[in-house]
Amino acid sequence: MEKVNKRITELVANNPKSASVLHFLGIHFFNYTEQTLGEVCQQQGLDASLVVRRLNENAQLKDKTQISLEEYPVELIIEYLKHSHYIFIKQRLTYISSLLENYQDSSTIVKDLKLIFPHFFKDFVEHIYEEEDTLFAYIMALRKMQQNPEKATDPQLLKYAKEKSQGKTIAAFEKEHREEDNEMNGMRELTNQYQHANQGDLHAKVILDALKSFEGELKIHAKIENDILFPKAAQLESEVLALSH
Repeated sequence: MEKVNKRITELVANNPKSASVLHFLGIHFFNYTEQTLGEVCQQQGLDASLVVRRLNENAQLKDKTQISLEEYPVELIIEYLKHSHYIFIKQRLTYISSLLENYQDSSTIVKDLKLIFPHFFKDFVEHIYEEEDTLFAYIMALRKMQQNPEKATDPQLLKYAKEKSQGKTIAAFEKEHREEDNEMNGMRELTNQYQHANQGDLHAKVILDALKSFEGELKIHAKIENDILFPKAAQLESEVLALSH
């Protein structure tokens, strides 16, 4: 229970990712510059042992690239990706928004981020919803036709699939996806690869670490789509086309 006696800011300085664990337990590190974890838990009515356990679990998390989805059917892969979308929007990006909104120091980089991040957030959400409403919906329509071959010639389902695909094939969706710029390019360049000259600015350090971690998760997400989802969807599309002829 050594962590209980450490100041909140010390815990976060040693591991910036612990700030997000504390955030979702209701402890915003920037509000407690001098108190220890134990003192804050007592103030907030939190079980200190539970908080320490969450911090330790987070520190021991394995790299998410180890997640293997190759053996799962396409509908479960899509559910996994949709769940990731939910986590991105409701947790990762809202957490970064909170960090930015509560930043009170003088960093020019963070001030610039406060201006552009809301636009990035809005564009990202629109992109996510569009992907779910077109690509994912088209793949699920194909899956329905594959599972029920008699539906492969159903005019209503064929019309629905065509609307959702916007007249594109899986290969066309994949080409567009691979050619898209990384959504984080602008912020990576603005922040000099998520580096900050003032190492004493803990709040800025946590913000940049959160952005860097989010980009890492996006890369894994894109790899799952490119290497697993698209090949399975292309095979699915080919099988359904054969059924409908």
